Amino acid sequence: MNDEFENALAWFTAAPSSWIKSAKKDLAACAEWIWEVLQGDFNDKATTAQVVTGTVISMIPFVDQICDVRDVIANCKKIDKEPSHSWHWVSLILTLIGLFPTLGSFVKGCGKVMFASVRKAGNVSGVVPKVGLHIDLAIVQLHKFLARPEVVKTMRALKIVDPFNYLAKHVRALAGKLNIRALISAFDTAKDAANSMLDLVKKWGNSSIANKVVDLGKVIDRVRLKLDRMLPQKIRDVQEILEKLARRLDWEADLAHRAHLNAINPHAFARHTEAEQAAAFAKAKPAWVDDTGDLVYEPVLRAPTVRPGWRSTSPDPKNPRYPLADAHTTFNTIDPVAIPPGTVLYRVIDPNSADNSICWMSKSEFEKLQSKDDWRRRFAVWAHWNSNGEYVTYVVPPGKSLNAWEGVTASQKLKNTDYVLEGGARQIVIHPDDLDKAYVSKRKATTWGYGDFGADKSLVGVPVQTNKWY
Repeated sequence: MNDEFENALAWFTAAPSSWIKSAKKDLAACAEWIWEVLQGDFNDKATTAQVVTGTVISMIPFVDQICDVRDVIANCKKIDKEPSHSWHWVSLILTLIGLFPTLGSFVKGCGKVMFASVRKAGNVSGVVPKVGLHIDLAIVQLHKFLARPEVVKTMRALKIVDPFNYLAKHVRALAGKLNIRALISAFDTAKDAANSMLDLVKKWGNSSIANKVVDLGKVIDRVRLKLDRMLPQKIRDVQEILEKLARRLDWEADLAHRAHLNAINPHAFARHTEAEQAAAFAKAKPAWVDDTGDLVYEPVLRAPTVRPGWRSTSPDPKNPRYPLADAHTTFNTIDPVAIPPGTVLYRVIDPNSADNSICWMSKSEFEKLQSKDDWRRRFAVWAHWNSNGEYVTYVVPPGKSLNAWEGVTASQKLKNTDYVLEGGARQIVIHPDDLDKAYVSKRKATTWGYGDFGADKSLVGVPVQTNKWY
């Protein structure tokens, strides 16, 4: 028996005692050994350490091939048992991606770590919307993997200084390469390798194990016959998962370069206070403020009736910091809306704002804005709430609509003054928990600047255009 092949098998399970006692000549024992290794199923309860360690081991020659064969067999067994379970086909595609010949060992290893977590989404929920939770877990495992000494050494050799950006580019490239021919070719490569190993089991094993080999071969063949029909239906789902993962990697790359590291920055960006605004208005009232005291768009004072699936805007006594408490008072009209998947929303922010706060607008409303003054007046935003300067977009994820509140923005009056912001634009309010950070863009500049009242703010040491998610 080939020494390298024997060593590879030893990574998975120790050789049977009969194999050792026979001075490595008991081929029947070897057949059982190979059979046992190939029966290894996905460990859906594996710890982070187990996943990471297993991935490092899988990067060893011969072990890598056995891992690929074992994983494809595991997929085939699940598909054969539950052929109508769509997630099993998604899981198979994720496995086959790792077999693409153009992947380097570093990308392949990172992919194995991340995809191991993503595959669990179907085991927990059986549906795609839970993927986001498992992508977060995938990133935790990826951090562990990247911290391994042997992986650090590999990154140095490859001159990879920003692994998250590097992986994001490769993940997007993989999504673009997904097609039926490439996936079937990867499956056939694994199938041929599996047949070679199973032939040894059948050749060396007894009749009982030989029959099991024949049965497993039929399982693989049955799945192979369905590939042309089933894979086209699932490629788009996997491409969406890969894009979501790439966005999450973008996020990690951004976090790795934050300017604030749990320390107070003496140059940190600060908003104007209410008193500062009132004092500034008294000296020179900007065009976006009126001093009439009149509310052109009166606020809604009673919380709207909540439909099933929508969040209430009534205060919650059990949760004093409930995000949507009294949000209806920022509206002049308010209606529940179901925003379709793929819709792009916009949010204007400053460096201290959270990306996932409640206030959003449609693309058409954003494109109407001609200036910062226009935004402040029409969306009734005081400087002590938001100093602007940046914006993010959010794409409603595939799968289902996003339930939100939409309507005309109410006028706002500055406390203890007659200063008023008119309102009148159409705003959208969304509960932060209904947003998925994998679908939020990187921050971009509005080109309006960060200052108000005729003077821009100093941005020395400010982490401008840095995403923040709470």
